[in-house]
Amino acid sequence: MKSIKLLFAIIFLLVSSAFAQNMQYVSGQSGDTLVVKDDVEFSSVNTLYLLMASDSMAPATRVYELQNGGIYSLVNNPVTSSEYRTVIMGQSGESVKTRQGAAPPIICGAIETGVAVFGGMIVNKDLLIKNINLEIGNRSGNSGGWAFFSFTGPGQRLQVDNCIMEHTWWVWVGGPPADTRIFFTNDYFVNLNGFYCRRNGGVTDFNAIGVTHQDTLMVENCTHVNTQGSLYRFRYGHTINRVIFNHNDFIDCAGYVFMNNGDQTFMSVTNNIFVNCQLQAYCPVLFTADTGEVDPDGLPMGLINLRVDSTFRANGANFYADRNLAYWDPSLSDIVSTLNSNSINGSTEWVSQMILMNARSENLFSDNAKYPLLTNGAWITDKLPAFVNTDVLFTTQLAALKAYALAAVDTGYETPMSSWRQPGNEEAVHFIFADWPIPIDLSYTDSELLTAGLGGFPLGDLNWFPTEYAQWKAQASAEYAAIQCGLSSCLGAVETATNLPQKFQLQQNYPNPFNPTTVINFTIPKAGYVSLKVYNMLGQEVATLVDGYKAAQTYNINFDASNLSSGVYLYSVKFNNQVLSKKMILMK
Repeated sequence: MKSIKLLFAIIFLLVSSAFAQNMQYVSGQSGDTLVVKDDVEFSSVNTLYLLMASDSMAPATRVYELQNGGIYSLVNNPVTSSEYRTVIMGQSGESVKTRQGAAPPIICGAIETGVAVFGGMIVNKDLLIKNINLEIGNRSGNSGGWAFFSFTGPGQRLQVDNCIMEHTWWVWVGGPPADTRIFFTNDYFVNLNGFYCRRNGGVTDFNAIGVTHQDTLMVENCTHVNTQGSLYRFRYGHTINRVIFNHNDFIDCAGYVFMNNGDQTFMSVTNNIFVNCQLQAYCPVLFTADTGEVDPDGLPMGLINLRVDSTFRANGANFYADRNLAYWDPSLSDIVSTLNSNSINGSTEWVSQMILMNARSENLFSDNAKYPLLTNGAWITDKLPAFVNTDVLFTTQLAALKAYALAAVDTGYETPMSSWRQPGNEEAVHFIFADWPIPIDLSYTDSELLTAGLGGFPLGDLNWFPTEYAQWKAQASAEYAAIQCGLSSCLGAVETATNLPQKFQLQQNYPNPFNPTTVINFTIPKAGYVSLKVYNMLGQEVATLVDGYKAAQTYNINFDASNLSSGVYLYSVKFNNQVLSKKMILMK
């Protein structure tokens, strides 16, 4: 009995000691949520790292809450849990793009010591980080890391939601291991510069040696402003199961938006706005200078770039682009002629990359007989949205961006692009405080653009339209089902940032009303018998779409009602003695 009591006493002391160590970094607690002291309150640095490293007995529902306006510097790199999802979040869940209250907390990979550091976050299983201002470090202070997020092994998941992300020497996520799933949702990327190489200053680069397969990259409702290098790099031979770019803004981007060597399939680019992107021109000299980051055939690389090779064919030869806007300011039209007249790099063969796609890609999209799964839908190319407020982005900053694009293509040029910041908030040597509130408003009033997206929603980042954003979220799964059908098969599961299948569900068909095709989306949480049938309003069965044993996943089923008359129909899915039904309208 005494031995048992002694054992319990030892355990109690160990637990109490660990708890006391944790609580010195904590200013408040609500359930399993710990409010983390910032550098100032703790009179030191690294509070987030120290708390996460010592929180060995944390429950699976642990949340690390960072205080609005707080400063959390990283000398060391926090490693997330290997057992459950780690959640790090700021106090306010309002959109960082439109809210006017206290500034979000800052996590910065540099400290006020004059010494270069490389603080960042290491994903060990599953990390969700949201409502934060993330800063790798200031380029001018020689204090920036190459990347902010890294991974300990394959098959891990990262979601960055509603964060401000400013500066990077290379990219935010570089060289991820195999089968990684990456989701950027509702984020604001700004001033992605910091290193002299014109190609650096981006978001992702899939370039890990020996890694040829990734799972998911999703970029949804994000805004990118004043960027230097290649934002999203898809290198030759690095296959990704699913790439989704939906409802994003790209404003004043000097380099490639998508650095794509052409063999990336299962990629959809929908509902996006591209304004003044890909200013940096191309000439044959760069084929050698930028090896691996130019088109393999030495062609200019447009916003969309496709090239047929064995990998492209083997991976399905599919691509879906639809409902996008691309616009270039007339002041940019002389970039190529200026480069040629000055024989930059000794060449007079400069060509523009301010194009939707090159001739090779256009021919592939046009060849429906060989490539029926390549879809290039509607583009708006003659319209600059009437944005409510763009500050100096289309005046002095555009002139600076043009000057950078002209200078940086000289292979001997080694000066980073200048940042766009508000007067009185100049870049410090180490800490960088983002402009707050965000000094632009990319909502717009153009009636034709407000309904130009899929489902009649506005083009671009919907966070600038809070009412429409809420409406869009209610039907997002149906929209993604329709995009998946446009990309390839209407049967299959697609993981997005929020639709992890957990229970038996039936979504509203999309579009609705429809003519004559629509998509029905349902989810089953485990394998079992499933039937999906369509009935008229008299209760008569008019179609059987699914009837058999199915695996647990989300299914996107295409329904063609060409042989039916206009009217209201009922679709019903039955799974393990459970039945869900919804109405839909066929309007011819």
